[in-house]
Amino acid sequence: MRVIYTNTVTVNNLRGHIESGEKNVDLSAMYIELKNGDEKRIYVIPGSSLKGIIRRNLKILKCDTGFLGSEFDEGRSKMSKVIVGWGYIREKAEKKVKYGIRVNRQLGIVENHSLYSYEILQGKINVNFDIVELSPLNEEEKKCLAKAILLMKYSTIGWGGSRGIGVVEEVKLDDRLLSLLHKK
Repeated sequence: MRVIYTNTVTVNNLRGHIESGEKNVDLSAMYIELKNGDEKRIYVIPGSSLKGIIRRNLKILKCDTGFLGSEFDEGRSKMSKVIVGWGYIREKAEKKVKYGIRVNRQLGIVENHSLYSYEILQGKINVNFDIVELSPLNEEEKKCLAKAILLMKYSTIGWGGSRGIGVVEEVKLDDRLLSLLHKK
């Protein structure tokens, strides 16, 4: 039987990364609604983005990242021991349109036709994500995973971190991962 760890991050003003097909906004917030029986999930962050943050944090902690599988720039392919699922919310979130401008980085001036619009999911949003063990993790890998998830606090998820969008304000670990950190 596979083990599934459900974790939650509280994010302020989330912004996903997809192009809009709508005429009133250039960059839409990611917002994919799915219903399975009585359970409704609204997917807002790709699992690959969450996995990338976890991998970066594992490197900061000087933990082995091997259980996450190989990275894109590696020549060899190694299967991951875990799947990091998409980030989802359970309740609708209010969308808000904001505006930005494109700046020419070399010249430091605003480019022609540079005004663009983007959506954010406004306010504090509890984003859940599951980590599924495909093959058993050893205790050290689980501890490193737990620490890497906790290290997500005050980092940013999604696009717009430099604008204060997507700041992780709180992290709630799955109880089984949290209990490993309190073991002596």
